[in-house]
Amino acid sequence: MMNNSAFLVQRCLRPAWRWLAFLLFAIHNDFFSVHAAFEFQAVGAHTAGAGDVGGALSSGAAGAFWNPAAVAWGKRLSAFAAYDRPFGMAELTTQALSAGVRIGRHGLGSRYTGFGFSLYKERVFGLIYGLRVSQQASLGLGVRVLQISAAGMPTTQWTVFDLGMRWRLREGVFLGAVARNAGGKHTSLLGQGGAIGVGIDVMPQVTVVADVQKEANFPAGAGIGMLYRVHPQLVLRTGMGNRL
Repeated sequence: MMNNSAFLVQRCLRPAWRWLAFLLFAIHNDFFSVHAAFEFQAVGAHTAGAGDVGGALSSGAAGAFWNPAAVAWGKRLSAFAAYDRPFGMAELTTQALSAGVRIGRHGLGSRYTGFGFSLYKERVFGLIYGLRVSQQASLGLGVRVLQISAAGMPTTQWTVFDLGMRWRLREGVFLGAVARNAGGKHTSLLGQGGAIGVGIDVMPQVTVVADVQKEANFPAGAGIGMLYRVHPQLVLRTGMGNRL
């Protein structure tokens, strides 16, 4: 009898939490500031393992999520994919896909991220262009289209752009900077922020990386990490951070 009661309670609560989550996502920002949930979230285990630090660390296709200028660095052809279930919820998933090509001083990339569950979904499509203005520096521009769809409501979308820079100060020392939603469009909903990062090869096999991130109306966050190259194809990572 107790087992049957517990089963019935679970059956009743399961749809309830879905609608509660839907309401939290759908409440208009006239009541309080609520940002699109997947806007500035960390993407990929390669950076998550180093304290969610990617402003100066990432390159190629993986860099498409962190710094538009990163697509002008790295391999000639690159691809990236990630899948996650945040908060341990089976119904809630995130997906990320990107591809990049570098031709001489030019880099082109595309990206996609998806977030949500059956009643609420966010999708972000993006195109990125990076240019190596010198052997030491690159500039980048990214254009993102954010789509939000909720049960019983029409799909809404916005277009924003990001700017990025990446410098190699000297061999083994990189700096990165990025401005997200640089045009300041609907910042109360879409957010607006930036990050500055540094990566230093302190030893031939060891790199230390750090980022400072700031989003409008939120406290600054930071992360620090370390990479140890055991083998060209094997890298150990550790780090910590408090990215919002």
